[in-house]
Amino acid sequence: MMKLFNKILIGVAGFGALAGIALAGDERVKEHTGPSSNIAWDVPQLLFVLGGDPERGKELNTKMMCYTCHGKEGVSAARNWPSIAGQKANYTYKMLIDYRDEKRVDTETSSLMVKLAKTMSEQDMADIAAYYASFPLPPATRPKLASKEAVQKIIPLLTDGDGKRMLPPCFLCHESGRSGDGRDTPAILGQRAEYFRKTMQEYKNGSRHNDIYARMRHISAALSNEEIDALAQYFAQMK
Repeated sequence: MMKLFNKILIGVAGFGALAGIALAGDERVKEHTGPSSNIAWDVPQLLFVLGGDPERGKELNTKMMCYTCHGKEGVSAARNWPSIAGQKANYTYKMLIDYRDEKRVDTETSSLMVKLAKTMSEQDMADIAAYYASFPLPPATRPKLASKEAVQKIIPLLTDGDGKRMLPPCFLCHESGRSGDGRDTPAILGQRAEYFRKTMQEYKNGSRHNDIYARMRHISAALSNEEIDALAQYFAQMK
């Protein structure tokens, strides 16, 4: 119980401090005006996403050719495209809204998603999010981004965080990687290691900026490239 309490304290302190840093004048944050996302997770919004139709989402996956990048059942065959099988519907829905609203225009692949999302209704988004959420998480893979020693070394970051760097435990929000919190923190277990690394590097350099309160931007900036590689490998290979 005490260990859990300490985790929560680290998480609250870390997020509070990170938000304070952003307000104090992080140049990357200043470059992007307006909120990181236009999503407001009130009860009607949560119920709307919860009511998504996975059968219609399956049809959309084929009709809109989502499967060409993300797979017929949400497991991507490409290293730099995310697997979204088993992903929380809220998170997938939020990403589509962010693409539509051009909160994610950081890379060439993002620009493709922006164009696609602008053709979708919010019902389409909820339905396809429900479809991908209906599957189990992707199977484990064996990437070669980090040594076994490096992976073991980052375990304390997952469970305890790092108070000196104001880093909350990864598991505080991502819950062992199998799910996220009740709203829009993603599941990351089984995620493509190369995509995980790419995402963290985009947060680290500020090119991706749709994270609420700039949390992931500041967390990734505090991590070394070696730690990011080790985290990517850990989550990709865990079952």
